[in-house]
Amino acid sequence: MTGPTKQEHANAELLAKLDEVLTTVVAPEAEHTDQSGEFPWKSVRALAAGGLGGLLMSRELGGQEMPTVVYAQAVERIAAACGATSTVYMTQMHCAHPIALQGRADQRERWIPRLCSADAIGAIALTEPNAGSDVATMTTVARRAGDSYLINGGKTFISNGDVADVIVLFATVDRSRGKNGITAFLVETTELPGFRAGTPMKKLGQKGASTVELHFDECRIPMTARLGDEGMGYPLLLRSVAKSRISAAAQGVGFAAGAFDATVRYCAEYGLLSSRTREAQDLQFSLAALRSEIFAARAMLHSVCDLVDHRADDPTAEVSMVKLHCTALGVRVSSACAELLGADGDRLDLGVERRLRDAKITEIYDGTNQIQSMLIARDLRLATSH
Repeated sequence: MTGPTKQEHANAELLAKLDEVLTTVVAPEAEHTDQSGEFPWKSVRALAAGGLGGLLMSRELGGQEMPTVVYAQAVERIAAACGATSTVYMTQMHCAHPIALQGRADQRERWIPRLCSADAIGAIALTEPNAGSDVATMTTVARRAGDSYLINGGKTFISNGDVADVIVLFATVDRSRGKNGITAFLVETTELPGFRAGTPMKKLGQKGASTVELHFDECRIPMTARLGDEGMGYPLLLRSVAKSRISAAAQGVGFAAGAFDATVRYCAEYGLLSSRTREAQDLQFSLAALRSEIFAARAMLHSVCDLVDHRADDPTAEVSMVKLHCTALGVRVSSACAELLGADGDRLDLGVERRLRDAKITEIYDGTNQIQSMLIARDLRLATSH
């Protein structure tokens, strides 16, 4: 038998470092972050200081050039420890990824290293109050004005939006062109007239991960802020969502695993894992079933990550399936764990109810699970028509 490859060894070292940061910083901060609603600066900076930011980015730009499966494992483990931190962490990647895909060299060199090191916070602005899943109907407009663009409109449910130094903004240069008018821009928020971020929304879960509305009123940005050519925003968006939906799926597995592990620790503390009573055995069988579900979902997630990295054709359907399945799993398993704990399922110190609250939004963002079902069904029609 051969030993681990160089890549496997690097993967294991990175995940071991991640576990150290999670144990010493992120997990101890999680309950405070949830209760206070404060942005998790300490945890985000600790992850970056540990060389754990920008896992998918090139080494030349401050990243680690890790495969998608390692990134997914990282998001899962961070989510199991602290949901809010995991959302900030993955939003950094969601901002860096389109810059890496379509940015000029100067744009990549300016922003990606800073996003990897958390010297800058990033956001990605797509959703609008009346244009969520149907992006072709977006109304935020970028109008040419000499060597600038004037941005008018608004975005909503934007993670990191109030603390972002740079925002990947999707706007249309011509609403009559539908999706072919969508264009991406890099908006630097510091002292930017006409730009305003709203107050962080009060939420069910992930309370420390700020979510805001963004407002643009005759907001002037230079033509050099455009990310790629006019009309190239929609293809960029499609390439970007594969990674963001992987992130949400990884969170789902993480929330399930976090709730499960907390429940197992509780049961072990009270001797319920070794008891032979009928009630204890029923509990053990329920935990066995949940453990199997988590194991299967994690295997599905890793398989789809490999498809994203190595398959030549479009893995949209598989990405939709893993997003649909794993985010639903996060809600289902954490809810089941809360029920197994009985009256103690609602205790803040156990953290099971926190995972349940954190998990729910994953079924909604990065394309609702109804949209994922639609994409999977569409793929079925395409497959049977050939």
